[in-house]
Amino acid sequence: MIVRFARCFGVCMGLLAGAATLAQNENDVFRHSYLQPGGTARSAALAGAFGALGADMGCVSLNPAGFGLFLTTEISITAGMEVNDAASMYYGQSASSTRSRFHVGNFGMVLHQPIDKGNNWRSSTFGIVYDRQATFHWDRQAAARDVPSTILTSFVNEANGTPADRLFTDFPFTSGLAWETYAMDILDTAANSYRAGIPAGGPTAQTHLVSSEGRSNTTALFYSANYADRLYIGAQMGILGTRFIRSTEHREEALDPSFDTQELVYHEDLDSRGTGIDLRIGLIGRLSDAFRAGVSYRSPMWFGMTDTYTARMSTQLRTGQGYAYESPLGTFEYNLNTPSSWLFSAAYIAGQHGAVSIDYEYMDYGTGRLKSNSSSLVPYSFEAENAAVRAVGAKSNSVRVGTEWVFGNWLARGGWGYWTNPFVETDSRHGQALKRYTAGIGYRTLHVSIDLCLNYDVRGNNYYPYDPSTVQPVNETLTSYRGLLTLAWRP
Repeated sequence: MIVRFARCFGVCMGLLAGAATLAQNENDVFRHSYLQPGGTARSAALAGAFGALGADMGCVSLNPAGFGLFLTTEISITAGMEVNDAASMYYGQSASSTRSRFHVGNFGMVLHQPIDKGNNWRSSTFGIVYDRQATFHWDRQAAARDVPSTILTSFVNEANGTPADRLFTDFPFTSGLAWETYAMDILDTAANSYRAGIPAGGPTAQTHLVSSEGRSNTTALFYSANYADRLYIGAQMGILGTRFIRSTEHREEALDPSFDTQELVYHEDLDSRGTGIDLRIGLIGRLSDAFRAGVSYRSPMWFGMTDTYTARMSTQLRTGQGYAYESPLGTFEYNLNTPSSWLFSAAYIAGQHGAVSIDYEYMDYGTGRLKSNSSSLVPYSFEAENAAVRAVGAKSNSVRVGTEWVFGNWLARGGWGYWTNPFVETDSRHGQALKRYTAGIGYRTLHVSIDLCLNYDVRGNNYYPYDPSTVQPVNETLTSYRGLLTLAWRP
């Protein structure tokens, strides 16, 4: 009984330790911080450069003061179709994958309330808007032959110094699985050292597959007011939701027939979900009939997160025997705080003919934080993880420029956006900045408007399929094509 209790306690501690090492790190902080304005087909057609223009549901992810420029009550819904392409280069060899999906990106209701004449406070506006601000729907793969590396090297390095009968207890998601599937063997029982069934240096044929889905969204309650048609102020509270589901499969085939392990497959599943809140305040000033300027501040997003994860491994040995083993189900609760941000906006209004707008946003990724959940039985400090966030998180700058021109009931739009990479340039994971190119059209009457836009995004991304000290990174080019359609009704 005592032995069983001790083993059960050890497994529980292993789960807690595994949670901190497998799932929560700087990548999680950056993933939930790396958002672009969602909005409607109108605001998206200007690449999200709508901070000083206002009167659009896209204000929810930009500046709530913009709701004060609405002149009437409005209800709208935005649906979209996205196609996400991922092309990779791994040890000089290329691979690609594509994934597409339909989604509802934005819908909301704005209630406009005029104030009696003679009062400098001309109107108040309040309502609710749902906005989808990030997508995680990607299929990505990297594949190469003659790779002089193996994932088993990192498992052996982790296992060294641990007695064999404690490997699965202490490392149930990683080297414990390699031990149970005979992918590594004892080298020195006195020193508790191990050797891999595929020696370091390979060569191996590798395929690394990552399939993910999910989104980040906000449902915001807002209030905005119009003072003398010169100053617009606004505030909102966002109720946040995020869901990230990822399945990773790493497959290796030993190309040297003398190696003990012929083939291995290591598989991880992660389900990360969170809820939270954030606050946003802003103002827009009408400097003249032709010029407007705005500023808004978004607080950190305060998330409560729950991660659930499992791992499994299978091997095929040269002897013809095959083995498979699964980890227990791991779960871990923690808190995640994203960086705050500032948005500065300006717009030129060419009367009834059109407008040109520019937005600049600043955020320091290094200020994001992981924190222990207050209800956790065994609190975890996240000292090392937060130190990594500070070390590799970049000071981010994004710029968006957009324009809209009126031709009777028709409107033509275009835009361009630029978001720098979350990693500092000295980090090997630093990739190319995101560039967005947009175009759109709209048709507007007194009570109804229909808007359509097309977005093209391209950015670079670098990641390691396993321990960075033993393998080269995968270099990716991520391309997204997105079409949005917005229907709006003004009673």
